[in-house]
Amino acid sequence: MRNLAAAILAFSAPMVLAAGGYELVWEDEFDQLFVDPGNWEFMIGNGAEYGNPGWGNNELEYYTSRPVNVGTQNGALYITAQRENYQGFQYTSTRMRTQGRFSFTYGRVEARIKLPVGEGLWPAFWMMPEDSVYGGWAASGEIDIMEPSTDASRVYGTLHYGGLWPNNQSTGGIITGSFGNEWHVFALEWEPDVMRWYVDDQLFSLKTSSSWFTTGAPGDENAPFDQRFHMLLNMAVGGNFVQDPTPSSPFPKTMEVDWVRVYQLSQAPFAGIPTPVPGVIEAEDFDLGYDGQAYHDTTASNEGGQYRTDTGVDIEACSEGGYNIGWVREGEWIEYTIDAQQAGTYRIDARTASASAGGTFRLLFDGQDVGANFTAPGTGGWQTWTTGSAEVDLPAGETVMRFENLGTSSQDFNINRYTFTFLAPDCLADLAEPFGVLDLADINAFTSGFLAGDPAADLAAPYGVLDLADINAFVASFLSGCP
Repeated sequence: MRNLAAAILAFSAPMVLAAGGYELVWEDEFDQLFVDPGNWEFMIGNGAEYGNPGWGNNELEYYTSRPVNVGTQNGALYITAQRENYQGFQYTSTRMRTQGRFSFTYGRVEARIKLPVGEGLWPAFWMMPEDSVYGGWAASGEIDIMEPSTDASRVYGTLHYGGLWPNNQSTGGIITGSFGNEWHVFALEWEPDVMRWYVDDQLFSLKTSSSWFTTGAPGDENAPFDQRFHMLLNMAVGGNFVQDPTPSSPFPKTMEVDWVRVYQLSQAPFAGIPTPVPGVIEAEDFDLGYDGQAYHDTTASNEGGQYRTDTGVDIEACSEGGYNIGWVREGEWIEYTIDAQQAGTYRIDARTASASAGGTFRLLFDGQDVGANFTAPGTGGWQTWTTGSAEVDLPAGETVMRFENLGTSSQDFNINRYTFTFLAPDCLADLAEPFGVLDLADINAFTSGFLAGDPAADLAAPYGVLDLADINAFVASFLSGCP
């Protein structure tokens, strides 16, 4: 058998761990011969076509998609404002957006832009809600990443929110300098409860969720800026934000955009590496990421006020030590990146407590339902704990486990931890490290266990007896080359 083992080789692919930090999720480098229609839609007219004449700002231009107003050249986008009689207006320019093509919630968005200088010019890089779920402007919000003064000596970053016009409100910040006719990078970092504005990586404004609200969701602390937004680039002429140009104001004027990029934080294990199983997963040590990415909680803030208060997951001190996730409600879910050390069958013991009717939940692995279903019964107290169990078959390696509450609105419970116990290998012959490889170590482990009367070597019926059937079962498994 030793000679046989020496002749058998197996390959185990290296595990690739998810990295934390920002990842590029969308970009336009404007290096094509035309503006990519898969990325941008042109908005044509003066706003009346969208039920908003003058775009709500008494602007003077008529937007077009003509080459005289917009195009790409030398790896950059140009948007040019012209003085001309066109469609009954004295000025033309371009306005373009990513609605219906790309929108996102949270991340870092930035653009490298060369701003023009001139009377009546109002270039902008900004964002609007994809679906306006909280109502019309400005109840669903507006995010202005960059708006300069006409001489480009000031750059503004602004939020619009509150109620429907005229009950809208705004807040923002200003940076002063010389920003015209040179390339600068304008950026926004958008998180659930904070926004930061930058020029060339210099922070010039920071606003937290205490600065904004919407009448469309008075109980949501992060609304309206907790929904998907799309991006816009345009250059208006005149309007409420700037003085109108005079007959002697020089035209044409061009805003150039080298690129636009969007980054988002990648989901990553809380401790930096996947939690190994068998072992214990503390419920509060869920993955790093945004609401909707690594977890979903129906309240915007941590109602338990303990541990990881920068997330909306409700975490409180636990009578069993450490912390637990409290008041799990309908529709809530949480994800954990784990590393199964060996393929096979595991028992999962989940500790729950409930002073109400309790509830039910399941654990999904890489989105798959493998039968890990649990009941969290009423226990008479939020810190009166009980254990529910399930058995699952898992492959070896990294997996994203999702806790998913299945209860109704009248059911909620607390969860403290999940304990994984290894029951049996998926491959009978894979008994020793390195798991996933059949080699001499597995033969030695089986032989030693068999000779010592170890029940782990009891691989075949009749169980409770170590005999030739167990040896045959091991050899057959080994020869099959599993896993």
